[in-house]
Order: sequence, then C-alpha cells, then structure tokens
Amino acid sequence: MYAWLIEDKGHRPMLRFEDGHTGIPVNLHLLTRQQFLRLIGRRVEIRSQLSPDHYTVRFPNPDDTLPI
Repeated sequence: MYAWLIEDKGHRPMLRFEDGHTGIPVNLHLLTRQQFLRLIGRRVEIRSQLSPDHYTVRFPNPDDTLPI
C-alpha cells in the first residue's frame, strides 16, 4: 500500500491515501523544516499500521531517503 506525504494545517507531516483518508507517519524523523519541504508530495510505502491513524513508512525510491 502506498500514500503521499502531505502537510496538515498544523504544518505536520501527514499521509494521504488514494481513497482520500489521512494518517500519521510515526517513524519519519525530520530534523529540519527544509528536509520536510523537500519530501512533500513524495510517495511512501506503508510498512505497517500501528493503530487506525498511525503508520510506519519507508521511501521505496533510494533517492527519496533522508541523508543520515
């Protein structure tokens, strides 16, 4: 399953799924706002669903990963 990384009204990362529902990525650790802005709109792979609203994700394209 895939979703797109978006920004919610509170300027936090959110996931938007194809059916329109949203979720919260729990393992996306962004250190700066610039890192977040570079990733908005990117597609992420859903790894697991921890609750009805919380998901673990990964970037399927190696170019989409954050530098460590």
